[in-house]
Amino acid sequence: MNRRLIIILQVVLALATIAGSIYVSVTPANSLLNWYNSDDAFYYYKVAQNVLAGHGFTFDQINLTNGFHPLWMVVCLGVFWLSHFNLLLPLRVLVIVSGLLNVATTLLLFRFLKRHLHLGAAFIMALLWGVYPPIFNVSTVLGMESSISIFFIVLLLSKSVSFMNRSELDPHRSRDLVVLGLIGGLTILARLDNLFVVGVIGLFLLFKIRKIPTIVIFDLLAITVSIILAWILRLGSEGLLANKLSIYPMLMLCLLVRPVAFYFLGCYSGKQPLSRLQVVVRTILAWVIAFVVEYLTLFVLFKLKITTMFSNSILLFGAAIGLVIVVFVHLFFYKSILKTDNSPAITFWNWVKAKWKNAFIDGVSYGAPIAVLIGSYMIFNRVTFGSFSPVSGQIKHWWSTMPNTVYARAVSLLDVLGLSTGGGNGPWSLFTSKIDKAGDIVASSFPSLSGNLAFSIICIVVAVLFLLLMKAQDGKLARKFFAMLIPAILIGSIMQITYYFASGYTHTRGWYWMAEMLTIVLCGSLVLDGLFSWLDQAKIKLKPSLVLSVLIGLVLVFTHFQFVTRFAPMIVPEEKQAYYLAEVTEVEFYTQPGSRIGMTGGGLIAYFIQDRTIVNLDGLISSVEYYNAMKSGTATQFLDAIPLNYVFGKPYMLLESDPYGSFLKDRLEEVGYIRGNEGFTLFKYRIIQ
Repeated sequence: MNRRLIIILQVVLALATIAGSIYVSVTPANSLLNWYNSDDAFYYYKVAQNVLAGHGFTFDQINLTNGFHPLWMVVCLGVFWLSHFNLLLPLRVLVIVSGLLNVATTLLLFRFLKRHLHLGAAFIMALLWGVYPPIFNVSTVLGMESSISIFFIVLLLSKSVSFMNRSELDPHRSRDLVVLGLIGGLTILARLDNLFVVGVIGLFLLFKIRKIPTIVIFDLLAITVSIILAWILRLGSEGLLANKLSIYPMLMLCLLVRPVAFYFLGCYSGKQPLSRLQVVVRTILAWVIAFVVEYLTLFVLFKLKITTMFSNSILLFGAAIGLVIVVFVHLFFYKSILKTDNSPAITFWNWVKAKWKNAFIDGVSYGAPIAVLIGSYMIFNRVTFGSFSPVSGQIKHWWSTMPNTVYARAVSLLDVLGLSTGGGNGPWSLFTSKIDKAGDIVASSFPSLSGNLAFSIICIVVAVLFLLLMKAQDGKLARKFFAMLIPAILIGSIMQITYYFASGYTHTRGWYWMAEMLTIVLCGSLVLDGLFSWLDQAKIKLKPSLVLSVLIGLVLVFTHFQFVTRFAPMIVPEEKQAYYLAEVTEVEFYTQPGSRIGMTGGGLIAYFIQDRTIVNLDGLISSVEYYNAMKSGTATQFLDAIPLNYVFGKPYMLLESDPYGSFLKDRLEEVGYIRGNEGFTLFKYRIIQ
């Protein structure tokens, strides 16, 4: 491969991805603040300011808080000492820092892809990651932890794939696993829910998983479909939504138990070829054994109140539907059952005897650095803040128990399955938002077809086409799919989504789903690799892939330029140059210096306001003590003790919704409506003796 060309492509990638950040960093203040369009980012910045001023990890200099991801806080601590000179200066510098992380991620991704794919596909997909607005707006814009999170995910993936290709006799194997463990630990510290991806990659490394048999993949799909159908048939889609906290434990358990039963009953491998009748008998026997284990386990989980529902009919429906589908799957693939020298049980036992020491050493080498890093972080949290994990996550779980909270929204069946169709906040919205638009077009042409049904049909068609593409040319792309460890990222992403939906976590945001975005881009890179390789078979002097790469690259760069210049214009009318401070100025006018002002959020105002203190009322960046006070019904006494002087927010949210209405309704006296970005109302907080 031409080394000079590789260098040129990397220079082009670096310049294209950093240009937007450099541009935004020198725009007028009001345009610059469009980069930081989430209050959550300013939680980090205000805490960093207070730490550097010697007040400790606190948002309001009153409550110690751990409501942040630690590695991004370290970055913020390195940048926000500049706020001593000017409040805008660190914001400009952080735009560049985020841009540099985007450059590093893009270059890492390019180098990773070019090792496995067509050079043109590697370049285009890396450029897509670096500049495509729906990705750039989440991975780099906002000033959140997403930029450092995805950097470490890509770094871990790239290094892990390189490690998988090394010999088991490599003398540096343990050392390299320790390095991978350190990268994995930093990946988790960058964003704590990266734990799932890091864990699954570790399992692939530990057990050297280079392929999952086709029959196993179809079994997993059949199990998933049968369980979802059973819930819908028994309770309807509304019943499924109402009991969504119970479907995921059942689904995860069945996906674990049933393939294990199939393996040990010889449905995947055996000493002798099986007849069709033997395949059916063994499949049924394995299914019955798995059903008994699942039934008893789910019954115990229900009795322990880990799940909220236990239904005999759903379990039986799921088992019956799944058995029918799985029998057909196993009959279709019965010739693919592997022939082995021993029975599955003996084969497994021989593997354990021969490999357990190496597996144990590898597991310790990879897991120990992660355990040390995460364990130290958790102990520090417990000693300093009174909780092993960030209080923000605990609060978002608590919100899901409330009947009237603004943080929860009505969800559809597609939402529960992780297939949110729009809004940009769903796990797979980079893909599903496009399918949703196509579904709307199809539905408009067929009035009897609903938008969601059209969406579902198109998703199934795309999935089938992708599977057929993977199988083409004797599974060439499928081998690349596994060689790039895409299944590990995919499984880790599914586990992350399952955790959020199964645990009742509310108010998820777009930047949670970086691994899901990466999975979509990696799958897209395989499709583009297949397309470019096919086009280049044409016997013409100028390769079609080169022409397409140039055209697509120019379109991506132009789209990126349009996006950046529109959301952060270089010229701002004089009357709007300080518009980002409109609310801050009004609040300062109506309150006295030294006032303590409660807000549900309040990050931006807290950062810019002078001689006043913003007290976070939602608890996401407050203390464990405040969270416990809200849960125990003593939040009013907690706020009285501060003491709070004002509350600033939307009236309905403060006076009617959970949890605020219960402890604020009788304490607020309206001062007036304040114009600004949010249109909040200012209230005087009355302390009743």
